[in-house]
Amino acid sequence: MDRVESRAYLGPDGDLYVEELFTYTFKGSFNGMTRAIDRADQKGVEFFEAYVPPEHPKLGSFSYENLQRLDVQWDDDDDTYYIYDAAQNETKQVYYRYRIDHAAVRYGETGKLEWSFFKNNQEDLHQVSVDLFMPSDYKDGDVHAFLHDRSGGKITSEGPPAVHYETDDLKSDGTAHMVVYFPPDQLSQMTASEEQVSLQKQLSAEQKYQERLAARDDRMNAIRPVVQVGMAVFIVGALLYALSWRKISAWLRRGDVTRQDIDEADPLLLMYMLRKGRLKREDFMAGLLSLRQKGYVTVKQVPASKRFQEEPTAPEFTLQFTFTGRMDQLNPAEKHLVGWLFEEINGSLIFKLDSLAGPTFKERQSARIVKQYRAKSVKHADRLMKWIRLLSRTQPYSGQVRPNPLLKLFIPLTAAVNYGLLLYLLFTDAASTLMIVLTAVLLGAGGVWASIRFRNKLWIFLFLLACFIMGSQIVHDISGDYLILTVCSALFVWSIPVHVLSWETHRYRYALKALRSTLGKGEMSYAGEPLETEQAAEYAALLGTVPRYIKHRKQTGTSGAALAAAVPALFSVEIMESLNYTQNHLLLKPMGVGGSSSSSSSSFSDGGGGGGGGTGAF
Repeated sequence: MDRVESRAYLGPDGDLYVEELFTYTFKGSFNGMTRAIDRADQKGVEFFEAYVPPEHPKLGSFSYENLQRLDVQWDDDDDTYYIYDAAQNETKQVYYRYRIDHAAVRYGETGKLEWSFFKNNQEDLHQVSVDLFMPSDYKDGDVHAFLHDRSGGKITSEGPPAVHYETDDLKSDGTAHMVVYFPPDQLSQMTASEEQVSLQKQLSAEQKYQERLAARDDRMNAIRPVVQVGMAVFIVGALLYALSWRKISAWLRRGDVTRQDIDEADPLLLMYMLRKGRLKREDFMAGLLSLRQKGYVTVKQVPASKRFQEEPTAPEFTLQFTFTGRMDQLNPAEKHLVGWLFEEINGSLIFKLDSLAGPTFKERQSARIVKQYRAKSVKHADRLMKWIRLLSRTQPYSGQVRPNPLLKLFIPLTAAVNYGLLLYLLFTDAASTLMIVLTAVLLGAGGVWASIRFRNKLWIFLFLLACFIMGSQIVHDISGDYLILTVCSALFVWSIPVHVLSWETHRYRYALKALRSTLGKGEMSYAGEPLETEQAAEYAALLGTVPRYIKHRKQTGTSGAALAAAVPALFSVEIMESLNYTQNHLLLKPMGVGGSSSSSSSSFSDGGGGGGGGTGAF
């Protein structure tokens, strides 16, 4: 939009009659133009018409009579008028005229017109001018005009016209929002409102607002170094955490952790270190193998439960664990695990692996049965969380992974820095009082909640996202610096570990990741001793590589006899498939029934238009 001229005539009845002349440059093929009108204002639009203007038009020197009228359609969904006048790689002008009913308000001491001439622009508007004319004569100094558009521009009230606004470049988020006070007798055909409005108070408030606008650049430039220092601090903090010497040295020494060290370690402790204390639903298996390693349980292959006999994809066999130890020999976490999973059958504590599998296909057809499984899932999830909490207070787990005490300091500090700077920038940018108050209240509550729930980083990330969105509403180039600050803050928060890991834990984690990669690639020998092969199968079960493990066990070129000789009965291919089935159908998983923009600021690119309304083209 290369040029936009507007002339608005205020009537004695408070109506506003507007004429506009838009000059467009089109690059590509378009169906026509669009003109956005705010939904609240549109309710008062008595008519909106578009015409092809005469050659070399001068707004105000011609009438709409005898002009070619264009087809106009209003779209209530995006508050936009669509003007159909096809264009392709050309410059053309369009003349609009419309009237707003009761746009102005008459009070006892003053008349008031508050109007945003342009909203929801698809592009920047260039060479914009708006002239407002009063319905009758008035004395110089009786008309007071104020600009509330933070995107810039200049406004004067030294007529005629009564008010003149102009700007070389009205940004796409600009509105040319002006507030005009004038003698109430200009609205001679309008009944005065019963609301009492003091002209002097209004002018005083407007003057203070204009002073804020005038001081905006100096105050923004004064705070810019603070924003930039904040960016640097958060980046350095993120790098220090990401490039921790403890982690680097542990990675360099990961080779010191041998297969024998891993084989001799407690399976549950290995998973606790690998997960950094945040065990997953399927890690109950590590607890069972830990009890087995300590000699508290025995395990054997048994036929799968009866309900799986009619399930085509279900395995025929499963594992059965029998508790053979004494409860007084167990730590609190182990006692809870046994009480959670095992049930007494014929005087023995038994746990069948497939008892944790969810409903079969046939069972899913019954809403009553599915409801029962849902209730069981909730119960199991609660017991899982309690087990994890008990482990976090039990040695040696608590010694390897500890809550990070600095998280309680850094999360509130990050929230406070972003919150304080955002409010300062919004106030300095002369944002509306409503925006500032809502931001202060809503984001303040969000920041407090994120600080209270500092161990769950999701809340601080959502808070920073809200700060990013509100920061984008700042109509000043410092907005870019603030948005970068929020991104740096998010990176810093992401880099802060929720738990502090010992150097030994870091080494074992890197060694376990390497082992997982080896298992997944099938690079571990499967034709060795049965005990070694069984250990490899356990690692596959613990590290989540069962499908790839089975694939390599069945790889082409291995004879059936050789494979059978190398596979121990306890971790046969059938048992591994059963384990994989159970982990993929865990009770603990939530269950359900069933399973273009323009190429420049002054023209529009091919196929352009916002696609969602607004002032521009389509």
